[in-house]
Amino acid sequence: MYEAGALALRRFLQQTQQSVYRNREFHPALLREHVDHNVGLLPLDYRAGFMDALGAYVLLTLEGCQLDPKDWDVLAMVKRR
Repeated sequence: MYEAGALALRRFLQQTQQSVYRNREFHPALLREHVDHNVGLLPLDYRAGFMDALGAYVLLTLEGCQLDPKDWDVLAMVKRR
């Protein structure tokens, strides 16, 4: 379940990236809604994988890494943490 949550975060990032490219705007409420309504109802392991992957993505981005969600090996990253 943990890995499934991490992969779900990668899919969410891909969809968000496509939306930003198309519409040129980002709505933080989308992340909140996705977590509250989709992730929040799933088992703790799934939620942990999703949130750990989100944390890894934010950390790497803040460190200056240019990450493309579709090429990012999210499972390798969360296994190292």
